[in-house]
Amino acid sequence: MSYQVDITIVGAGVVGLAIASQVANEDRDVYVLEKNETFGQEASSRNSEVIHTGIYYPKDSLKAKTCLEGNTLLYDLCQKHGIGCKRIGKIIVATNDAEAEELQKLYNRGKDNGVELKMLSHRKMRQLEPNMTGVSAFLSPSTGIIDSQALMRYFLGKARDNGAQIAYRTKVIGVDKISGGYKVRVKDSQGSFSFITKVLINCAGLHSDEVARMVGIDVDEAGYKLHWCKGEYFSVGNGKNKLVSRLIYPVPKAGEGGTGIHVTLDLNGRMRLGPNAYYVDDIDYSVDSLQRKAFYESAVRFLPFIEYADLEPEMAGIRAKLQAEGEDFRDFVINHECDKGLPGFINLIGIDSPGLTSAPAIARYVSTLLEEILRNY
Repeated sequence: MSYQVDITIVGAGVVGLAIASQVANEDRDVYVLEKNETFGQEASSRNSEVIHTGIYYPKDSLKAKTCLEGNTLLYDLCQKHGIGCKRIGKIIVATNDAEAEELQKLYNRGKDNGVELKMLSHRKMRQLEPNMTGVSAFLSPSTGIIDSQALMRYFLGKARDNGAQIAYRTKVIGVDKISGGYKVRVKDSQGSFSFITKVLINCAGLHSDEVARMVGIDVDEAGYKLHWCKGEYFSVGNGKNKLVSRLIYPVPKAGEGGTGIHVTLDLNGRMRLGPNAYYVDDIDYSVDSLQRKAFYESAVRFLPFIEYADLEPEMAGIRAKLQAEGEDFRDFVINHECDKGLPGFINLIGIDSPGLTSAPAIARYVSTLLEEILRNY
């Protein structure tokens, strides 16, 4: 007889940990499986650490709704539990008339989503960021930055306090649908073994489509096939971090795959540029130093004080996108797959940006799906 548990979460990134912290309690056996040495080793720790507001996403999309809700939840969590964050604000700036038209559309979309935004006069632009240039801009005052590692440690600690257990260096290698649940095969340092879980929650990030495939879903037919999009970052040195006090973003270009190379500050005040965005077939976190010129040329349009020599390669991350290169917006997939004959299987696929901001709201959403499943057991 295989060992049986109530809930298994595949993946210990920020979303998997947030869900574990939300659903674990003393009456449930909850396990989190993570193939890496520790939590948050992929997209969750290789990003801008920005608390977003929901400007960029279509109205009523999961991305818009969970981002807006997650923004409020994160600030509350940080205040109550001493997690490092700063509500420093973000300015999106247009550098020519064509961008100004797109900026207005972006402003309208954000306002339609319920985001607090302020269009800035030229005088206000100079007052807020005297070293920034542009023809028009708006301010998102509730955008901020967060210590993502501290956030994940909080979620992990809460999950463990509520009885959840986490297994690192434990990779899922197969899943079989059986009566009353799922037989999960895993491989760890001791070899391979299997166990039975009533509920399986797929938070495997870059590999979530693989887990869906293991369960028996045709990911191509379902539209679940992931496309890896790499983003690199360059640090900005020579004291230039003192010349801005907020995050500064360009107007995103159509088909760019992200929000454009922007300026971020971390909690220690360090400045960096990034990320760029291009699709890749392999996971490789090296930074191409030849990208320095493109980063410089992108940023100098609105931050003329930046010089080529200020930039140094820093890090890279990879996002799991549902849209292929050149394709239109795709929303988060967060589904209880009972309509595919898979009751008890909750699928999270394509949780790219704003996944970090959305994590606590996604956890609440998944918790409601879970309660419905457990009522039917």
